[in-house]
Amino acid sequence: MMKPPAQAPSADTPTVADVAAVPATLLTTIGEQLRATIGFDVERLGEESVARAIRCAWPDAVGAEAGAEGGLLTDMADAWQRLIEAIVVSESWFLREPKVFAHVVHVVERILRQQPCATILCGPCAAGEEAYSLSLSLLQAGVPANRFRIIATDISERAIAAARRGVYTDNAFRTTDASLRNRWFTQTPEGWDVRSPVRQPVTFITANLLEPPDQQRLLTAAAGRFDLICCRNLLIYLTAAARQTMENSLQLLLAPEGEVIVGAAEATIMPVNRWQPTGPLAFGRRPRAPSVIATKPVAQAGALRRRSPDQLPPPLAPAAKPPPVARAASTVSPPASPHPICGLPDPLAEAENLANSGDIAAAIARCQQALEADPAQPALLFLEAVLQQSQGASAVAERLLEKVVYLEPTHEGALLALALAAGRRGDTAAERRYRRRATAAAESDS
Repeated sequence: MMKPPAQAPSADTPTVADVAAVPATLLTTIGEQLRATIGFDVERLGEESVARAIRCAWPDAVGAEAGAEGGLLTDMADAWQRLIEAIVVSESWFLREPKVFAHVVHVVERILRQQPCATILCGPCAAGEEAYSLSLSLLQAGVPANRFRIIATDISERAIAAARRGVYTDNAFRTTDASLRNRWFTQTPEGWDVRSPVRQPVTFITANLLEPPDQQRLLTAAAGRFDLICCRNLLIYLTAAARQTMENSLQLLLAPEGEVIVGAAEATIMPVNRWQPTGPLAFGRRPRAPSVIATKPVAQAGALRRRSPDQLPPPLAPAAKPPPVARAASTVSPPASPHPICGLPDPLAEAENLANSGDIAAAIARCQQALEADPAQPALLFLEAVLQQSQGASAVAERLLEKVVYLEPTHEGALLALALAAGRRGDTAAERRYRRRATAAAESDS
């Protein structure tokens, strides 16, 4: 059995030296296994980060003979788990993006008007900050602890152990009000310890959300499907195939009227033909298109509306103000009103209708047709960018997002999507710049 390295490389920023120190065949083999087992996009992670993780988790492999690495790693589950631990980022903080937790409270209160208890899945949960943030947000809002359950999961055993311990440094509270921290945590010599009322509704389970057996374990633990799933900042690190598998997993785990909350940069990659916005970074299942599509926009809107009145209205509801970031438009005209330039029904609503029915190509064409008549429409530009992204046209989507930001400099969704695009091509300076602007936009909106 391989022992943990006595002197692992430091956690400095990975460099090309890390790649040079790892045999090319090993780097290729590990990359393929990462894609196959946990769905990570090695190109998104970067070769340097993967090589550094190999050196940290499996230093003996650096000197392994060519061709021997794959068999060694396959036979050593502990070495593979150490590699995963070295790659997975388990750092977060409490109440990250407060508007999300405000929406969670709204959703849970709505659920509890219909049933005695709400069940929430939090994954990946990192070191527990997200799961405990959900718990304390609900308790702070007056929801009794016996009326909600949170099952939190992560692929990292080390992260789950830290979450169960529940002791955090000051850095985990960098955006948290001190009075809230003092109410729900106890200061100890080791750090801030989560108090019992916050812990009580939360259960931690080590699991891989891509694996069917683990999905079934979670369903068993929840005694059914989940009313709410928080799955933030995972989809962006997955390959296209793994992302599809994850979306199928979310559909399996989610109750029919449930909602999924994703990361800010992931709102633009949620397939519009499967998910519809319901709140800040929140999505519900897209109702199946009827077998015969109604010819009038208003009639089609009625056919697609299947959510209760106290929820946010679907895209075509008259005079609805959509949530920020999670959908394409910042304002929507009533569907019956003619477009002021084209003299046609609202093109945004028409494009969304086409996307709802699964005709993404026609939805893109409708956006382009309207933009030819009037190119200064941020909502349409952003919708087309989301649709182009869903079809794999990343370069086209990025150009559209740049136009959105030119017309609407505080468009948080476009700024975060541009940050993600910059990170993918290695432009870290641009990525940081866009993220700072997005944070400023979110703070001004809250």
